[in-house]
Amino acid sequence: MNKIVCLIVLLLISYTNTSAQIVKFIKNPYQAKYKVYISSQSKGATHWIYPVKSPADIRKGGHWYIVTNPQLFSNAMTLYKVEKAQEADFIVYYVSNSDSAMIRQKE
Repeated sequence: MNKIVCLIVLLLISYTNTSAQIVKFIKNPYQAKYKVYISSQSKGATHWIYPVKSPADIRKGGHWYIVTNPQLFSNAMTLYKVEKAQEADFIVYYVSNSDSAMIRQKE
């Protein structure tokens, strides 16, 4: 019985951690949790993001599964793209290598 309880707790912890990295971009800035600026340069970016193909591919911070249908994944973090870095809560730079993905701490 204890092994089953431990397994359930581990699954819940894993689900909670990965659900924060399932994101969806929405069109209403007032309903978004964060405003995001997508940068074409790594300098100044706070989040180096590697987009993964499915939620099961999330392995660490900086891996995002980007939901294409906003109706899916009600637990996904909602983001709104802004045009200027000054308007953003954080700045994202997309990386092409999974190992380069990371979330930088604010200084």
